[in-house]
Amino acid sequence: MKTSFRKLRFLLILIPLGIFIRFIDTEIMQGFLATNETDDHLKYMLGLVIVVAVLLAAVLYFEKTTEK
Repeated sequence: MKTSFRKLRFLLILIPLGIFIRFIDTEIMQGFLATNETDDHLKYMLGLVIVVAVLLAAVLYFEKTTEK
């Protein structure tokens, strides 16, 4: 039971994260990215890269601490 939970714990993180990203994506596309301003798109992409980098660092840190 405990081993199956360990295998599925990342799904418990990824599913709500995917729903949140989809919600933010639809809100942004109807909002400031509705125009074709290049600066807005670059800000959006930079924000996504930063968020993904932070999440990746958090997952790697979490994985490193659980291996000990």
